[in-house]
Amino acid sequence: MKASDHSDATLVEKLIRELGDTHKTVQRRAIDELVAIAALGNRIVTEKLRASIASDDRRVRWAAAYALAQIGAGAFAMDSADALCEAMADDDGDIRWAATNLMVQLGRENLAEISARLLNLAAGNDRNARKMALYCIRDLEIAGPGPLAAADRAVHDSDVHVRLAALAVLSRIRDASGEAVRIMLGCLKCDSDAGVRRAAASALGNIQSASADAMTALTSAAADPADESLARAARGALDRLEKLRLEKR
Repeated sequence: MKASDHSDATLVEKLIRELGDTHKTVQRRAIDELVAIAALGNRIVTEKLRASIASDDRRVRWAAAYALAQIGAGAFAMDSADALCEAMADDDGDIRWAATNLMVQLGRENLAEISARLLNLAAGNDRNARKMALYCIRDLEIAGPGPLAAADRAVHDSDVHVRLAALAVLSRIRDASGEAVRIMLGCLKCDSDAGVRRAAASALGNIQSASADAMTALTSAAADPADESLARAARGALDRLEKLRLEKR
């Protein structure tokens, strides 16, 4: 082994250990350096990172998956999915959103497998994971009955943010049955949180096939003197629906 090879291997080992550092700046610097070394053609980095996504340390698992994603093609693959699912439940919002974005990226290449994982997460016990899974489902525009069922369940979640994520799914879902509109109407009329009611009104404005009941409910909300924010959201929804109607002519 050349002295330079030994030096590179020693540096990589040091950086791999730093993936678990409790300081984000140290962790991020280690990721950036590993990605830079990999870009020079060093295959040891990818091998070590792949081994690290099975580490006993949660921070290492996440950092390794993140680094593999930065390395890109050939490195970032389905073996990172477990670490990403775990990170979507993290207490740190930055980690949750980064993991969510990477899960969407992975899902574009492995839609069937990632869809199944996301639907399981959306029905799981962790509220953060439920919320982030729903946003992934929205962004991947997953088809079939699963997303609608997940959103229907999530609009009754005790966590307001999960309910808002469910409405984000419903606003983009492809549903010819009218079920999505029915669910959103229920949120508009009955949810205990004013923010959720506003989000439901706004979401209805994205549905071309909004029913007569939806139009009536939005018209009523738009004239509600007790909640100007809701009224404004409803008026905006009605304006968008009118534009959609004109565009279809």
